[in-house]
Amino acid sequence: MHSGTTGTLVGGVGDIPVLLDTVPMPAPASTEPFVIADEGRTILVYRIAPSDLSRYGPFVQNEEPFCVVRFDGAVFQSLGPPNDEELSQHVLHAKGLCPYGAYEVVNSTLVAEWWPNIAPAIALRHFIFTFEDSSFECVATSCELADVFAAADIARRDAFLRLR
Repeated sequence: MHSGTTGTLVGGVGDIPVLLDTVPMPAPASTEPFVIADEGRTILVYRIAPSDLSRYGPFVQNEEPFCVVRFDGAVFQSLGPPNDEELSQHVLHAKGLCPYGAYEVVNSTLVAEWWPNIAPAIALRHFIFTFEDSSFECVATSCELADVFAAADIARRDAFLRLR
């Protein structure tokens, strides 16, 4: 078991990070992901990786598209260390957690140990998004792409409106 400020608070035999194919990957050098939450809902806004622009576009040349990802049934979220240079210290790095990715942790020890009585009943899932300056973790019942926007300010405004 691991505790501290370098990522997931526990790590076990399961804990397999699997890349999500339902949301865009974060852009390298993507700083300042934006998180807004209320009880049970969390929204994450971040810049889309250049490799995903054609999949979620089209965009004009100077646009830096951002996406809005929604987590429903959220019971935990954290935005902080480790950054991309310290990600090797994360307990899931050895199992495939890499910088600039969006993952679901299959057979999550965090979920099993922190919510042993409710996790099976409501199908809690563990998600990790890795950025340049931080990592975001969320335990929720779902993770889905809500929308894509051509600019950060529009995406952030949309995130606020979704929690009204």
